[in-house]
Amino acid sequence: MKLFAVIALAAGALALSAASTPAGAAPASLTGFNCISSCAAYEATINQYFTDVAHDSGLGTNVYSTLAQYSTPSTTIAYDVTFDAATNTYVDGNPYPATKCHDDFDKYCVTDKQLQTEIANVIAKKHWPTNTTTALYFIFTPANVGVCDGAGYARDGLACTTNVFCAYHWYTDSFIYGVEPDNAAVSDGACNTGQTPAGSDADATLSTVSHEQSEAITDPYGDGWTSEDHETFMGIPNAFFGSENGDLCAWNFGAPLGTTLDGQQYNQVINGHDYFLQQEYSNADGGCVQYAGGTATNFKPHDPFYSGTGPLVYHDGFVMPSNTIYAIYWVPAKPVNNRPPTIAGIAKVGNRLKAFHGSWSNLPILTYRWLRCSAAGTSCRSIKGATASTHRLVAADAGHRLKIRITAKNIAGRASATSAATPKVKR
Repeated sequence: MKLFAVIALAAGALALSAASTPAGAAPASLTGFNCISSCAAYEATINQYFTDVAHDSGLGTNVYSTLAQYSTPSTTIAYDVTFDAATNTYVDGNPYPATKCHDDFDKYCVTDKQLQTEIANVIAKKHWPTNTTTALYFIFTPANVGVCDGAGYARDGLACTTNVFCAYHWYTDSFIYGVEPDNAAVSDGACNTGQTPAGSDADATLSTVSHEQSEAITDPYGDGWTSEDHETFMGIPNAFFGSENGDLCAWNFGAPLGTTLDGQQYNQVINGHDYFLQQEYSNADGGCVQYAGGTATNFKPHDPFYSGTGPLVYHDGFVMPSNTIYAIYWVPAKPVNNRPPTIAGIAKVGNRLKAFHGSWSNLPILTYRWLRCSAAGTSCRSIKGATASTHRLVAADAGHRLKIRITAKNIAGRASATSAATPKVKR
């Protein structure tokens, strides 16, 4: 599904399943930016998935094998995916910017524009490519973070993770991208397949990743391969865009190939690993399939915002001939002290000491607290009212050593670091 600001959403966002929770649902239990259980495990599972998809490039055994049929007179689409977890990933622990959007469910929210800015910043930092139809940027956000098209509230009709979509793909003047919230946590399960064959909370997200990646390859700019039915979207006549290959088979999975040892269904085996992914529409097979040449199911879109039918028709635009994947994990982390604070100045009554906060990661807000310690530099206690970056030594400081404690705080948590002690303060 693709994001369109004009009517909030149209043919490029994967809408909520039929089990969608209405906007205005009670907030989830807030336990921090935790990707449900572990962000490290979440990221590792997604990286493994992209590695597997790249490894099996060119094979006809999974949903990506359906894409080559949507080549154009000038561009041949190949199942040719490249991914290197060592060089093509970036984890950003910086906090989210202030925003005026809210999905009526999560504590925090980011807008599409803010996500575009984040992707652009990471691209610049990592020197990743732009202005190409072979690079696809995925940005992942964790639990307790909603995503909305713009400023406003879901209850007022703004398109958000709770009332419209589970994920989407779109583009800027410089890059093509996909937005992937933590689907195991979106709108009380509306974006969750219920199957976890990969053994991680990332399974729910992977189902939408394959959907958006396939659509971005065949229709990156909205003028590639889409259906011609032009029916309705959210009750609004959609005069410009038909459904994409993923939309026509949204929330269709076909018959499972088997179950894992713990009873989880899977319908794809990619590089020896089991996954449960949505089917893709195949013109050649006349319906939704798990791989090119597979048995087409009687597809009926479960996506409540679309009622399109095949086949897909080429609309004279661009497609992506190959796919190099870049994964950005924007998971705010609590502050980290990289270099401890220090104190400058002569330790003598009447002089002024100056504190330097050291170096911190993850853009915290810093506060200062001067400590008066024993002559040995132990048994430190806060000095009342001494919360500035400087401190004028007074008679009560004589014979003591002083330290500065810096407390750093952001939306993900707080941390403190304390300087070494000054020499004993002289009178």
